Amino acid sequence: MKKIVFIFALLVPVVSVADRTSNFIAEVLEYEKPTQNANLAHKNTYGVNQEKLDMYRAAHPRYNFPKHIRDLNKKQAEQILSYFWDNYRFGDYKYDEIQEKVWDMMIHMQMSELDKKINDAVREYYNFDGNFYAPFGSVGLVGLLNGMALKQVPDFYLILKKIKY
Repeated sequence: MKKIVFIFALLVPVVSVADRTSNFIAEVLEYEKPTQNANLAHKNTYGVNQEKLDMYRAAHPRYNFPKHIRDLNKKQAEQILSYFWDNYRFGDYKYDEIQEKVWDMMIHMQMSELDKKINDAVREYYNFDGNFYAPFGSVGLVGLLNGMALKQVPDFYLILKKIKY
């Protein structure tokens, strides 16, 4: 009986993380539907912009995904979003508020812009000098985001909000 309880205890956090990942991706797929306006179709399809599609295609050429964002279907977008979730360590974030904010920024920004803005926010929060840089999604940057005290999360959230747009 103890073994069963122990195994169940190990599985519960995994299920919670998996559900959170699924929830984040499902929300994006629901709210970031493709636009009917052909002039805007290249901006974002199911939360995936052309840059992210290009990055995914370069990393996974064998999947033969479409070249243009306007041709991306919902299932393909879900696969791309899962790739970004995993490869940029969104599941490793300690604080839900920061995870949600950074995920939203990732959906609506180019990766280079996101990298710069997150680094600017970390630099301001920790009072690092202008030479500080940690690649977005790196273990080091996620560690810095997770390293703040819980009571300081609202301060960092305000810095992100100020820097975001």
